[in-house]
Amino acid sequence: MTIDSAVIAAPPLHRQARLLVPTFIAIELCAGLIQGWIMPLLGEIAKFHGVPAGSISLYFMVTMLSSAMCVPFLSMLADRYGKRLLLVIAVLCTAIGSAMIAFAPSFGFVLVGAAVQGPVAALLPIEMGIVKQQRPAQANRIVSALVGTLTFGIALGSLLSGAIMDASGDLVLTQAIPAVPLFVLAAAVMVTLPRDAGNRTNTVDWLGAVLFSASLGGLMYGLTAGTELGWTHPATLGSLVGGVLGSALFLWVESRAAVPLLDFTVLRRVKLGVPMILGFLVALTAFGMSTPTTLYLTAHPGDVGYGAGMSTGNAGLIVSLVFLSSSLGAFLAPLAVRLLGTAWAISVAAALSAGSLLVMMTAPTSPVFVTVLLAINSLTAWVVLGILPGVIVARAPLSVATTLSGLYNCLRSLGGSVAGALVAAVMATLVLAQNDTAAVAVPALGSFQVIWGVFAACLLATAALALLLSRQPSHRTEAVMTAPAEPLVTP
Repeated sequence: MTIDSAVIAAPPLHRQARLLVPTFIAIELCAGLIQGWIMPLLGEIAKFHGVPAGSISLYFMVTMLSSAMCVPFLSMLADRYGKRLLLVIAVLCTAIGSAMIAFAPSFGFVLVGAAVQGPVAALLPIEMGIVKQQRPAQANRIVSALVGTLTFGIALGSLLSGAIMDASGDLVLTQAIPAVPLFVLAAAVMVTLPRDAGNRTNTVDWLGAVLFSASLGGLMYGLTAGTELGWTHPATLGSLVGGVLGSALFLWVESRAAVPLLDFTVLRRVKLGVPMILGFLVALTAFGMSTPTTLYLTAHPGDVGYGAGMSTGNAGLIVSLVFLSSSLGAFLAPLAVRLLGTAWAISVAAALSAGSLLVMMTAPTSPVFVTVLLAINSLTAWVVLGILPGVIVARAPLSVATTLSGLYNCLRSLGGSVAGALVAAVMATLVLAQNDTAAVAVPALGSFQVIWGVFAACLLATAALALLLSRQPSHRTEAVMTAPAEPLVTP
């Protein structure tokens, strides 16, 4: 196999494109701020609108479903009608949704704003498609920087919003702040990104997109509802069964479509099946660690027999440190590939991440030791999540690069939903025995050990599967992944 011509002969940079990468980094920073900003404010939002604290779960559900529905459509339309146009639309929707949440007269309007904000999840896939087109030789470095910036933005947003709320005491003002730069960035995209016409000859697989979005939304809603309503609740069962049946129907329709949304022959030809599976497995562990981490850090060994015994404030600082470790991991991804190669970099990082969880299963109580283990787990997992988007971009055909990037993002989101359902189910089942039946259930040590054990198994499977990437490797991928670095601002 020869190196793809897109790698060795990248298109000349348009004068407009000199600030393309910095603009994308600014967009991902703001996207991260938006997602992290609201977390410390949820209690204030519930109080401001006079709704029970439990109603806040509706916000996450609406956001999750909106993202699941938007990503396939916007990714597909970007390949069809032009990536710049759809990126501007996604940025504007995110900004408008954020403003609606900030100035909402009621909690119902907050939920509408959350739905409008859903396209925030499509920003990275569209940017990945543009990077494939504009900077193919630097795709891995750029995409890793975007992923790292996104995770850094989430951590920064969760820190800044609480501080600004405490200082100002104004919820509306605090919520409005991160929306403002997004309106500016929507205009910046028009200036920094050359206009592309898309591929108008492509047929839009509307039926496939509807089935995929509905099936994914059904599965994700069912997994979330199961932890809230119970696994035998009609809404939970209906959503899960509907999601499974919809997925089966989607596969049947796609196998017969003239121009399918998801062409399995393309996935086999460019060897994207394994990277997609790896993304799901690692996302399951990375996104599933949040709840166990917080609970274990704040648990007191003298009371429950395990934990690091930290105060809530100190635990919050450690969680922020773990977030920063994930950002560092994504930024280190290109270096790991340069030193070890794609397959071995993923395999070694996944094995180290699994090892940290296996040590956690021994229930250490030293705050410093626990912090080190969690930081290693987060850093190495996000090295993998920083590498995989570059693999997707490098191997995907240019005509469907954004669509396949969107599919990868959807599978990551599904992995996060599966992890959330798993964590909730295990922690609700394995609890400490208490004399007072009315007392709040406390997870037993066994629940943490089961969760960490499952996550470690997923990471070890990732380490093994990653070695398949070295069998008949794609020279196109390795050329992109190991290309020399370029400055983020081109002269």
